[in-house]
Amino acid sequence: MIGPNGEVVFKQVKSVPIQFFKDGLPAREQQLWHSPWGEIGICICYDLSYTRVVDRLVRLGAQALIIPTMDVTDWGRRQHELHARVAPVRAAEYGIPIFRVASSGISQLLDRHGRTMAKGTFPGQGDVLGGRMSLASRGTLPLDRVLAPLCSLVAGIFTVWLIVRAYRGPWGERANTRA
Repeated sequence: MIGPNGEVVFKQVKSVPIQFFKDGLPAREQQLWHSPWGEIGICICYDLSYTRVVDRLVRLGAQALIIPTMDVTDWGRRQHELHARVAPVRAAEYGIPIFRVASSGISQLLDRHGRTMAKGTFPGQGDVLGGRMSLASRGTLPLDRVLAPLCSLVAGIFTVWLIVRAYRGPWGERANTRA
């Protein structure tokens, strides 16, 4: 991020390089940009596709996300439209606004409910996108981050119970292993 005086005020490296690409090394850490407006998380390109990256930023207290994205023009319209579907889902999932700036894809300004406030075109070069971003008090993790481990534990206990019951028989005595 470049400040009004032209100095770099914040840097964030991509957290998850794209597999099978010469895409650099993963970021050693994720931090929030303590902007004049609030706490803003930065996801680089496909980082938005990984919930573990967004979860970390939300746990740090992100109130919004900015997503600079390098979408290759050669992908074509359908691939860009598909990639543009991730941001509205994430905005609604975490309850935080997102500003996705795509090099040749579809840039988007989304509110915390995933609604499109402003949208660029494909291929998008030369588009000017603007709007008002109302920062959330802070994002929230989706409920499944808590429920999934609990459900896994219950399923594990139930599986062990079924195995023990099958070994012991329906009335508790050991099942006859001879036919």
